[in-house]
Amino acid sequence: MTIRSITFKGYAHRAQGNTWPASLRSLLLITLSLVLGACSEEPAPAAEAPTVAPVVDVTVQELNIQVWQGSIRTFGVVEALEEVNVAAELSGTVQAVHVNEGDPVEAGQLLLELDPQKRQLALQQSEQQVNRTRAALEEAQLKLQRRRNLSEQETISKEVLDNAQLTVDAATATYQQALVSQQLAERELADTRIYSPTTGLVDIQAVEVGEAVMVGASLITLQAMQELRVHTWVSEADIRHIRAGGKARVIASGLAGREFQGSIEWVGVSADPDTGNFPVKLILTDETDTLRPGMTATAVLEGINIPDVLLLPESALVDRDRRRVVFIVEQDGLQNVARLREPLLAAGFGHRLHILDGVAPGDLVVTSGQRQLLEGTTVNIQSGD
Repeated sequence: MTIRSITFKGYAHRAQGNTWPASLRSLLLITLSLVLGACSEEPAPAAEAPTVAPVVDVTVQELNIQVWQGSIRTFGVVEALEEVNVAAELSGTVQAVHVNEGDPVEAGQLLLELDPQKRQLALQQSEQQVNRTRAALEEAQLKLQRRRNLSEQETISKEVLDNAQLTVDAATATYQQALVSQQLAERELADTRIYSPTTGLVDIQAVEVGEAVMVGASLITLQAMQELRVHTWVSEADIRHIRAGGKARVIASGLAGREFQGSIEWVGVSADPDTGNFPVKLILTDETDTLRPGMTATAVLEGINIPDVLLLPESALVDRDRRRVVFIVEQDGLQNVARLREPLLAAGFGHRLHILDGVAPGDLVVTSGQRQLLEGTTVNIQSGD
């Protein structure tokens, strides 16, 4: 700012011939000097603080080609390898039931009885028929022997001898038929007592004492306990990694600390239309006396060996502009900097993804701290896996 003129109106009367006092002239000069100095100097701009880029602490993992055998954890249900339906082989009335649902049974144990009275009478009749036909056969055989003796003396005709032989043959057939009838009656009487065909657990008791049953009616359903299996389900991403015959481990939810060994018995070829998961069945090879059908269990399936794969921890992925990317660390002079990469991935095992393209063996991928990174961010490597 520049001052061009200053007018002191209060002292205009002294302009002609009068002089100003020395003290007043000094004061005016000092004031004028201060005003002119303040107006002629421009203020110095404030100095700006230098900007320092932040350094982000990260952890990294070096990617390496490897042979990988992963494991797949699933949830399933224990079931009997075989379900046995004990059915009535004859009609009758239930006389006694010796087991209840949930009872353990041994092979050959008596389960229930039907009223045997009719079968006992039928057996008595068949035994009497056997006795009668045996007696008739013995008599026919004696007559035949006498006819043979007379025939040797040529006192009877050959026709009489042949008729005697025919009588013996008919009596023999009648006797054999009576024996078969007796055996059937004995079998039906035995079938009124129904035994367990296997060791297992009583799953369903379908009849009660006094109930009439027909041939083929279901009486008791058993869960065979010699072998147990686990029925589980595997996602479409994991199903291609397992094969029948592979190893498995089973941890029953109700038996803390117990682990059972098994193998993959069967892998389904069709997915469930509702869930998209594939059924898998495991055979348990350990002693399974403490397991029961219907128990829930966690199954850990051992996957097949996959050679020459590059696996990425799923936790290394972050979202950038609707893309799933990773950061790798490269050295730039004396500093480590983060570089953004968008890998091409395939399904892997658990929390590891199969890398198809985008990163290479030997790259240091950031596994912790990557959410704070941008392209070119300076990083400090804390530790490596």
